[in-house]
Amino acid sequence: MKHYVNILYDGIMLKVKFITIGTIKEPYLKLGIDEYTKRLERFVDLSIVEIPETPLAAHPSPKDIQVGLSKDVEKIKNHIIKHAVVIIFDIHGQSFDSVGMAKKIDGFVKTATPMVFVMGGSHGIEEGFKKSIKEKWSFSPLTFPHQLFRLIALEQIYRSFTILSNHPYHK
Repeated sequence: MKHYVNILYDGIMLKVKFITIGTIKEPYLKLGIDEYTKRLERFVDLSIVEIPETPLAAHPSPKDIQVGLSKDVEKIKNHIIKHAVVIIFDIHGQSFDSVGMAKKIDGFVKTATPMVFVMGGSHGIEEGFKKSIKEKWSFSPLTFPHQLFRLIALEQIYRSFTILSNHPYHK
């Protein structure tokens, strides 16, 4: 596989953006997220956008949840990079092993296509928006807390770039 460390595409590092619904509250998770953010920035121009989840009543009705999800999607759309591949993390999405994910990312890297990863909030992502997105990835059939999953996702994306760069991290 090709070595991607410090390679520029038309003079610009590849853009990778995480758009997340909700914020990180746990200090130990913030530390891990900060660490993998720092590590990833060696490979890509990384940005993370935290969008506060639309507030709902303590026991929202299905209609209230749908209204909240629609509001969240409108905020997400405002942060999507033009001409980027949008990847939604979804339990029903395509699963990979670490090398398979690296190969998938390699396809976007080779074409210098910016990547936007979208993480929904506690109620997920609005179905219409989800259906409009081609790339849906699953890390597991398990359900993870959203804060913890952000750390896991950043680590796995970092792992993919280390695999593509023949860095010993993956071993």
